[in-house]
Amino acid sequence: MSDAADASTRGMQRRRRSRPRPWREGRSTTRRWNLELLAWAVCALGAGALAGRAASVLLPPETAEGGARAVVWVALGVPIALAFSRSRPRGLLRVRLIDVVYGIVFGVALRIVQGALAETGGVPAAWPSTVSTGGSLPESFVADALADSVVAAVTEEFFFRGVVLVCAFALVRRLSGRVPAAIAAVAFSTALFVVAHRLTSHQGGVDSIALAAVGVVTGTFVMATGRIWPAVAVHVVFNATGYALLAAGALLS
Repeated sequence: MSDAADASTRGMQRRRRSRPRPWREGRSTTRRWNLELLAWAVCALGAGALAGRAASVLLPPETAEGGARAVVWVALGVPIALAFSRSRPRGLLRVRLIDVVYGIVFGVALRIVQGALAETGGVPAAWPSTVSTGGSLPESFVADALADSVVAAVTEEFFFRGVVLVCAFALVRRLSGRVPAAIAAVAFSTALFVVAHRLTSHQGGVDSIALAAVGVVTGTFVMATGRIWPAVAVHVVFNATGYALLAAGALLS
């Protein structure tokens, strides 16, 4: 009986040792997500911001905004494709049903926080609205809402909380351990996220604070769960609720 128990214990230990470890534990799946990849990502972001500005000036007014956004998304997509062609950090793309719940709860909460920040001067924030014609929204409203709520959210999360955060975490972890690396990765990806929005769109101080909150929350989700999809869900709901408020304001005005 003792020999059988010992054999069972040794078998469990071998299975435990051979069990695949997630990317946060510094395994081989993040080995090539290194300083070189991070540098390429930052360069791509800068190039995208410059090209987006150029597109907004050179393209016809009716297509300038959409064209500029598309240019930036393509620029962000290049390092994303490069990163995942190198390797797939173990567990990063895993999906759980609870991710949807995280997205709804924290996406709405962040939108409420943004509204509260807008009223910090003691004056009620103006209800957001867009141009409406005869009680209806512009023809491009639905397309813009879907693009910003889905395409922008997914692209930005895979870039900032995927490529940038994972690279920064992997680099710092080798020097200082998991907790300092997680803090540094969230802080760096959030700072870059805010700067990118300041470069590519007209953002005020309140907007920057709200974006920083989005970056911290989504980055913390990735570090806490090891998965990218909670961050994507939060970002999608945050952007979608903004468009929902915009539509309500325009139709009720």
